[in-house]
Amino acid sequence: MSIKANPPRPVPTPDLLWKQYELQVDLYKGYLELLLKFNVFYYAATGAIVSYYFSKPDIPWMKFSLWFPILMSIGFAILFIYGASQTHVVRQELFDIRDKLGLDTAPEYKVLYIFLWVSSVLMLITASGLLVMMFDLKVPPPKVH
Repeated sequence: MSIKANPPRPVPTPDLLWKQYELQVDLYKGYLELLLKFNVFYYAATGAIVSYYFSKPDIPWMKFSLWFPILMSIGFAILFIYGASQTHVVRQELFDIRDKLGLDTAPEYKVLYIFLWVSSVLMLITASGLLVMMFDLKVPPPKVH
């Protein structure tokens, strides 16, 4: 049994490089947009659930409704941390294509990296606050006028 070496990769044409560059830039824009949509959904859902929680202080089991935003916070934070840890691969590929095309600039993936980390930290802080609310905070009954 003989081991064959992988054949050398063909040199991509400028047209193919432009298509790859366009794809990478579109992915970058899509990732930023998706991150924004995740955050909007997350804070809207969390705010609605917390608001409902405070509106029903007389129901003892209502505090368990906070589990959904807590788990959502932790899940999104893990997803965002993983995404941030992988941005260097896409960034390097984009910069390699930029260099082959002779361009001076390309979108900076570190912006996405920072937004992912900031979002994940804020979600973990929110999850911590929700856990405190769930186990330590006593919701006062509504005042009757």
